[in-house]
Amino acid sequence: MANNNLKNTNKFTFQNLLYLNFVIKKKYRVDVCAEKMGVHIDSLYRWIRGEKPFPIDRFSDLVRATEDLELLEYFTDPCGYTLLNKIKNKKTAETVIQIAKIMLSATELKKDE
Repeated sequence: MANNNLKNTNKFTFQNLLYLNFVIKKKYRVDVCAEKMGVHIDSLYRWIRGEKPFPIDRFSDLVRATEDLELLEYFTDPCGYTLLNKIKNKKTAETVIQIAKIMLSATELKKDE
């Protein structure tokens, strides 16, 4: 319940979601995720604690490392896309992750224009 209340505030940032899942809920292990992402554990800790902004180019690595679509939902729910929470099939989830990566790449390209 507190989680939902926190999410509904304007102050709930992606960093808050990371902190909630990694530190408070201990949903993921930092060392395991850092290794799967191919980043140094200290870098991941800095992103989780909000000492450094989370780099968008590492987002798809994070989703793959955690295998958690809640991270995608943080960005899709405000846009009205709620189909992610209905995905049960892992193969479908992997497809969604690939699509998200393509979307992120397109966003980066658009920034460069």
